Amino acid sequence: MALLDKLFSASITFREIPTDRLGELGRSVMEMLGVAPHFPVPLFVLHTCNRVEVYAWDVPQEAVELVLSHYKEYADRVRIRRGREAALHMLEVAAGLDSMLIGETDILGQMEEAYDSQVKLHVTREPLKTVVERAIRFGKLVRARTNISRGPRGLGSLSIIYIKEKFGDLSKLTVGVIGAGSVGSGLVKELKDQGAGRIYVLNRTFEKAAEVARKYGAVAKPLNEESISECLKACDVVFTTALSFEPLITRIPEGARVRAIVDLGVPGNVSRDLPVEVIRVDDLEDIAARFNKERMAEVERARAMALEELNAVERAVARRVVEMELGEYMKFVEMAAREEAERAGADSLTAARSSVKRAVLPLVEALKGLAEAGRVEEVLELLKEARRRAKGLSAAERAP
Repeated sequence: MALLDKLFSASITFREIPTDRLGELGRSVMEMLGVAPHFPVPLFVLHTCNRVEVYAWDVPQEAVELVLSHYKEYADRVRIRRGREAALHMLEVAAGLDSMLIGETDILGQMEEAYDSQVKLHVTREPLKTVVERAIRFGKLVRARTNISRGPRGLGSLSIIYIKEKFGDLSKLTVGVIGAGSVGSGLVKELKDQGAGRIYVLNRTFEKAAEVARKYGAVAKPLNEESISECLKACDVVFTTALSFEPLITRIPEGARVRAIVDLGVPGNVSRDLPVEVIRVDDLEDIAARFNKERMAEVERARAMALEELNAVERAVARRVVEMELGEYMKFVEMAAREEAERAGADSLTAARSSVKRAVLPLVEALKGLAEAGRVEEVLELLKEARRRAKGLSAAERAP
């Protein structure tokens, strides 16, 4: 069995259900992160306004059923992928090939943010961690070597185009941006570059808002009910980009200046039936389609690169799996060095460790090379047998 056959993914996107439903669904799927450190296998959960996806490694059938249960009434619409197909899908997601706007760059920041937080939570662990790392790296490579991202960078860019077509000159508008993550900070930059008037940035972590504001000449505010109300009163247009499972804008205060709210939040940040125009992700599809036509020529190049990268991902995972097993084996090597040093005297410990590692290093590199050449199962079996024999020898030496 090929090593990547252990990879599993469950995905539902804007193609299967409306984006506002994706937001609601994401709440349920993201709940898995609370129990994921105790989950039997490594996970990576990706929730954006375009998709709700779960990736898992070596997942038993009962865990598959648990994952699907979090998709609730939409479980029958979930696309299941396994093995190389799942890995290829992650590569294409990172490249923006599976987005509403082909080649959009926001997805890379969202993947990196999800990866960083889930690694810290011990949710995304090896060998899945290596697959995600390679996908993020590939997403950057595609954009450097093709023109697939030339023009609008993401849904934030499309929403600015929408606002410009509706209201005209941005320099005459006061704008608010709620959320200073990858999408929000990118939005602030584009608004500034396109000549927007006064810009307010609101974020739960005020230091992050202040950092973005300093960088782009905006005004930073903490994110709370009072600042949201002030923003709606002072701004012509407000963009929301926050990750929040409860709406942030639930009412329009008396005397508010706001003429339109662009809801790019995950899930949606704006309540329904407010007395102001609310532009949601689905409203941007027509603009996305215009630019997608221009990018189709680059899609096949990007897909060919993804197929080529797939083999590199498999080699990287094989090397990482063997490194993990070698780490376990090297514990026996370390123990042997320590025992030899104890026999010879404590001063010999450093020398013993160094000698043993020098002797073993060529073997370690040879085994990693075999793994990358597709012989990972042989290597793992060799290491298993070596550990078994090392334990036997150690036990025999300690016997009276």
